[in-house]
Amino acid sequence: MPYPMSSVLTLLLSNVLVVSAHAQQAPAPQSAPAVKAEGKQEPQKVEVQARGEVQAARQEAAARTIISNADLVKFGDTNIFDAMRKVPGVQVNNNKIQLAGLNANYTQVLIDGEPPRGVNVEDIPMQMIDRIEIYRTANAQFSTQAVGGTVNIILKRSAATSQPARTIKLTAAYNQREQGTVEFNDSGKNGNLSHNVAVTASLNNVGSSIPRTTLTEQSIADSNGKVLQQYNSNMDKRMSDRDIRIVPRFTYKTANNINLISTTMFAHADGEADSGRAYQFLQGPVLDIGSIRYHDTNNRTSLNSTLRAMASLDNDIKLDISGGFHANRMKNGQTSSNFAPDGKLSFDRNYDTNVRVLGGHTSGKVSFPTNAEHDIVVGWTGSRTVVNIDRDQTDIPAGGAAVFLPQNARNELTKAAIYAQDEWKFQKNSSLYLGLRWESLGIASEGSAQQKSDYNTSVLSPIVQTMWQLNPENTDRIRVGLARTYQAPNDFYLVSPKIYSVNNSIQNPNFVGNPTLRPELAWGLDTAFEHNGKDGLNYSARAKIQQINDLHRETLYFDNNAWWKKYVNAGSARGASLELSTQFPLKRFMTDAPDLDVSLTYIHFWSDVKGFPEPYNQLNPYTYQFTLNMNYRMKALPVTMGMNARLQDVHWQQISLTDREYVKSPATLDLYAMWKIDKQSSLRLAVNNITNSNMTDQTVISNVPGFISSTRTQNERARQINLSYEHKF
Repeated sequence: MPYPMSSVLTLLLSNVLVVSAHAQQAPAPQSAPAVKAEGKQEPQKVEVQARGEVQAARQEAAARTIISNADLVKFGDTNIFDAMRKVPGVQVNNNKIQLAGLNANYTQVLIDGEPPRGVNVEDIPMQMIDRIEIYRTANAQFSTQAVGGTVNIILKRSAATSQPARTIKLTAAYNQREQGTVEFNDSGKNGNLSHNVAVTASLNNVGSSIPRTTLTEQSIADSNGKVLQQYNSNMDKRMSDRDIRIVPRFTYKTANNINLISTTMFAHADGEADSGRAYQFLQGPVLDIGSIRYHDTNNRTSLNSTLRAMASLDNDIKLDISGGFHANRMKNGQTSSNFAPDGKLSFDRNYDTNVRVLGGHTSGKVSFPTNAEHDIVVGWTGSRTVVNIDRDQTDIPAGGAAVFLPQNARNELTKAAIYAQDEWKFQKNSSLYLGLRWESLGIASEGSAQQKSDYNTSVLSPIVQTMWQLNPENTDRIRVGLARTYQAPNDFYLVSPKIYSVNNSIQNPNFVGNPTLRPELAWGLDTAFEHNGKDGLNYSARAKIQQINDLHRETLYFDNNAWWKKYVNAGSARGASLELSTQFPLKRFMTDAPDLDVSLTYIHFWSDVKGFPEPYNQLNPYTYQFTLNMNYRMKALPVTMGMNARLQDVHWQQISLTDREYVKSPATLDLYAMWKIDKQSSLRLAVNNITNSNMTDQTVISNVPGFISSTRTQNERARQINLSYEHKF
């Protein structure tokens, strides 16, 4: 009898954990000094700091996972999205980071504990990232918009020594298009002033990940399955882009022992694209437009600047406050020529979009001294952002007069939060984290193509986490966490003006915002067992259960002779997951084994969405995910090699009240090799998508009264090759 792949993988990793646990109880061979060998290869202060954070995380009640900069860059990735794709339990879709099990809207991504206001996550130079912290449970010092969890990107501190350090890294890559990146980092200290500056310039950093060709197959049938209309379309896209990112960070210590930290993030990007879509009508009535030629231009400038002050007051009260501003300007243009099926020009359409963002933000926290058992912190955050949007549409019919359709909108977003937390060490080896956070969101919107609206909501989130150490060495521990989280509606879902589509249909509807959309509210229970052996053997088991109410889902409807789409609150969901992971040096089990480190992670998901059609009413489109990482260090040569492999299944998922989706998830295999030329220089080669899964498939079936529509999309993929040279001065 054949067994499901998910059951086989569960059994396999469970056996690995059992063997690991049994091996931990047995005395380690004296001829395998794994700890000493690992210590001799400890070259960088950054890695020492990362290990310190890992040790601290093991002693805290608030659970977090640490991903070091060395782990992020070992495959030669030059942006955060490509790097995070290799992290177990993390997925990246459409340049959005998500923790496995829920879509990207449920994962909160922060920079130094704050939302990336005015800038995008991809604007952070890789060499400026110190580490990434992953929180599976909410934490009161961050926003509780973290139903799926929080990814906190921690930037490097300014230099701690007066010895200047400079690094330059050159990367050439190919992934459907040529890529190039230059990265420069400079750090140093002069008296009480220290600095760390990162500069990155890239060519085709965005365009390389966008498919060059896309095939779409569409059909519409009646409720009995009789095909009424069938057509295909081919999309071909050629684009190029350029960007520069500058992140200076300065730290100054005053005579009164006040630490002032200034962090600025500046990014500028521009690009252009030429593309075309050609339709093939196979059955039934043809559409009004048979082919379209596009020319797109985009230009974006982003700025975020924050000043932070940290001081110790009388009675050992610690104060940490910050304030700053953020700004963003985007200018996008699109010119399209729309041709009838007979090849004659029907009309030209021009879009000019100008978005201007300006805002201010502040945050702070106060730590109160108590006895050694408590660590009490109270804090606040606040921000106000004004977004002005001008969107002009000009239609020029063939042989006719131009029709000008201007739209403008102004949105004011106000966010505020206060919180309190206490980490109570109620026993020598155990602690309890108590947190309470209240936060509010207000959006005032008005525009020429929408009704004036005021949206206000607030959520109170209690959080409890506890950690029990099972032995004095803290190699074994149990964690339990309970938290209330929420997901506020996306601004676009709430206040978007009406967006009209060419060839309006069930598969290509217009879109309109819904100002009555309520936030999703969730409760989550997390449990974990962790083992971290001094011999390098680590293993853990984590389980999570969640209840989510008032889900945000698309709905499709027909109104005023056109198909429309908007987001509504629909149904509730219950989800659960089990994660098993282990990391170990192979020498832990084989004395004469090569210097190989192994990491295995298996995650299994269960979910049920109430109010959605069965049997595809699930929160995620897969049941399991398996990740294997291996790193090998050669003895004879200064060469390190590694691999990352990922496998997951796929099934149909009901993504809205009317639509179900099937997204093929190909297995991936990535390899890298690094040659340490000397103390200052290294050469790295990485090849991603070794399996050459050159197509990704997505099928969406929509069921609306009287009609069944099907859309299948195939996107071209390619292997990615990175070659980088790094030199330290």
